Amino acid sequence: MNIRTALAFAVGPIATAALGLVTVPVIAWVFPPADVGRLNIVQIAVSFGVLLFSLGLDRAYVREYHESTDRAALLKACFAPGCALLLLAMLVTAPFDHHVAEWLFGVGHVAYYWMLLACVATSFISRFLSLILRMQDRGVAFSMSQILPKVLLLLVVTAMAASTFHKSFVQLEAAYLVSLLSVLLTYGWNTWREWAPAVRAPVSPTQVRFVLGYGTPLIFAGVAYWGLDATSTLALRSLSSLSELAVYSVSMSFAGVGVVFQTIFTVLWAPLVYKWVAHGVDMRRVDNIAQQALAVVCAIWVLSGIFSWLADFVLPARYIQVKYLMLCCIGEPLLYTLSEVTCVGIGITRRSMLSLWSTVAALVVNVVLSVWLVPEHGAAGAVVANALAFLVFFVARTEASAYVWRPFPRVRLYVFVTACVGLSIATLVFGPRAPVHFSLVWLAMLPIAIGCFRAEWMDMYRSLRAAIKPQPQPICPEPQGGPGALP
Repeated sequence: MNIRTALAFAVGPIATAALGLVTVPVIAWVFPPADVGRLNIVQIAVSFGVLLFSLGLDRAYVREYHESTDRAALLKACFAPGCALLLLAMLVTAPFDHHVAEWLFGVGHVAYYWMLLACVATSFISRFLSLILRMQDRGVAFSMSQILPKVLLLLVVTAMAASTFHKSFVQLEAAYLVSLLSVLLTYGWNTWREWAPAVRAPVSPTQVRFVLGYGTPLIFAGVAYWGLDATSTLALRSLSSLSELAVYSVSMSFAGVGVVFQTIFTVLWAPLVYKWVAHGVDMRRVDNIAQQALAVVCAIWVLSGIFSWLADFVLPARYIQVKYLMLCCIGEPLLYTLSEVTCVGIGITRRSMLSLWSTVAALVVNVVLSVWLVPEHGAAGAVVANALAFLVFFVARTEASAYVWRPFPRVRLYVFVTACVGLSIATLVFGPRAPVHFSLVWLAMLPIAIGCFRAEWMDMYRSLRAAIKPQPQPICPEPQGGPGALP
């Protein structure tokens, strides 16, 4: 992949994060904390729906794309089973719409339930259409499809803020649904040449069983990962209050710089690795990439600690805790991204059950710590539990990959990520009453993050410089007989 393609894919996450830094404060000012907490529940439910009903076949599509001779049939084989299961789930849960809405949102408003179903179905279809753009390296179309919904959501919420009518959660959820529908329409338009043949493509039961064989363990791994990701939300919903859930939700949103790195890296990484495998590339290069990724992770973490106090200037006073909480929140996307590099051996060897057990181990840690900490400490307890659980997640995936694939250097990885998690928790615990402003402590860590990884920074600089340096064009020899002669 050339530098222009990588930058095209990077535009979407960067712009999305920038828009999110505007949208989240607007929502926090316009809607009460209870509605902000309910929106977080919608987002968690949508992510669960996509993970569950994809049946791991989205990962199977990426894994088999470069080795498939009929990509239309592959798309249909990966999409159809999950679509059928989603329709069945809708039929089964429809008679209980009032009870589901009451359980999730604390209000038995059936409109909440039906809009949630529409959000799940829309996001499910968009997930597979986005993979087409990714596997074809169509970075501009991919990025525009990410930016458009954020722009629409910001415009709708801003219009609500300017209006005088009463604001309610049904309007906020409707705005979120509109943004997701814009994604689906954009993806559908950009990929119709690929999904239209897939509708008519014949698919054999053997092919479906083959992709399910790869994806089935990932179903459980995906659900377990959703549980790992959603434990904090569910614990706050059941053991604390919607106001604490709102503080947690806003804190996670302000950890968006980590999500940008996660999105860019994961979009580019998995297809690239499997392409290397298909072409027999020497995979020892992964070791260097892991160290470079660690350098970026540490730099993002430290810079977030230095500048997190700026959140106070854009949020209402009731969200004053966010600047402390977000440093633990940022550990989730950063540790997940780093684990995507170090666990590459699990995907290469197709030992996907190890992903399941690694996630389950972290999930157990998260549940135990959340039940212990959330009732007394609210959002603060939730983010501490989440940070420690993702540290376990990273270590478990890394060790599993080294076991089934090949050993690689890991001590340096563990030392630095443990230090970042520990300092984030210390900032949350001691930051509000420390004699020195917490940002100064993080500022003191910046020279360490630069100096300890100077070799990695130089390697990345040289690679980037080589990638953007124009290549000399070969000089075509003139035909015999001089410049004006006919060939």
